[in-house]
Amino acid sequence: MPKKRNNKDRYLQIIEAMGEGVLLISRKHRIALANSSAQAMLGWSGTIKGKRLEELFSGTELENHVDSVFKDGKKRTFRIMGYHDAIGEDAVLKGKGREKQYEFCITLLDEKYAVATFSDVTMLERLEMVRQDFVSNVSHELKTPLTAITGFAETLAEENLSEEERKGFARIIQKNAVHMQGIIKDLLLLTSLDRAEIAPMMERTTDTRILQDVKAYTQYKAQTKEIEVIYEPSDETILCNESLVVQALVNLVVNAISYSPENSKVTLRTKRKGEMLEFEVTDHGYGISEEDIPRIFERFYRVDKARSREDGGTGIGLSIVRHIAIIHKGTIKAESRLGEGSVFTLSLPVS
Repeated sequence: MPKKRNNKDRYLQIIEAMGEGVLLISRKHRIALANSSAQAMLGWSGTIKGKRLEELFSGTELENHVDSVFKDGKKRTFRIMGYHDAIGEDAVLKGKGREKQYEFCITLLDEKYAVATFSDVTMLERLEMVRQDFVSNVSHELKTPLTAITGFAETLAEENLSEEERKGFARIIQKNAVHMQGIIKDLLLLTSLDRAEIAPMMERTTDTRILQDVKAYTQYKAQTKEIEVIYEPSDETILCNESLVVQALVNLVVNAISYSPENSKVTLRTKRKGEMLEFEVTDHGYGISEEDIPRIFERFYRVDKARSREDGGTGIGLSIVRHIAIIHKGTIKAESRLGEGSVFTLSLPVS
């Protein structure tokens, strides 16, 4: 008897140590055993042993799979969406981009119980979605100016045009070529940041000097849209790679200008918060929806594709900002309300 008990305890220890979630489920959908990984992945602080599946999930998808396993004894592998107590479409609606995805495998143990093992594949799914979006978007971003260049070049070669028309078409070709150069330049920078090929030299500088450089690079863009950009430095000293921080802030200010209506204001202010220096870019533009905010730092993800392309953006600016923040062991966050504007905060350690 002690040997059997020791074996049972050993098996329970193994189950508890597993990284995958493990549930022992009865025919009546009651959980007879659950390891800590299962409770953590499902977001439950208390015990879920003794609870019914309907208490954990609002839908019946999981229950239906359990019933099928008891009916024919065949293993079931499937994925479900979950968000707190919601499942399936309810989770998508309630989670609004924050829902989780689980991969389940249910196997019949005996006539009384089935074993469900599951893992959280949310990040894998999101990474795959980002990869697919990136390939699709970069192809589209390069195709658009290439189509314009090819079309107008063919017209220049074949048509009898006036000198004024030729100059006009040449300017269009030049504009699209410059846009392509911008995309390629940003992609190369992003690749370097991704691979940690840049070991940035850190130097002491002031936020006043940084903001002066940002103003110089963004002044023309602001004047073109008749937008007033207000700079409010706090004259703090910071140890950073000045050129990269300037690049990040230029991207944020240009982004704010691009998504703001004419004759509005954009503010770039800095403030010390403990050991961090915050660079805050505020606009009163079109705003970003709650669903879009988690994805805006992805490459080529655009909240408003028509407006951003019309404004000449490459779609990589915010992704570059994120990588520059990571290199400096800092953070970047966005807060926004539709129709009211957005606030982007780049926080960097002062030393």
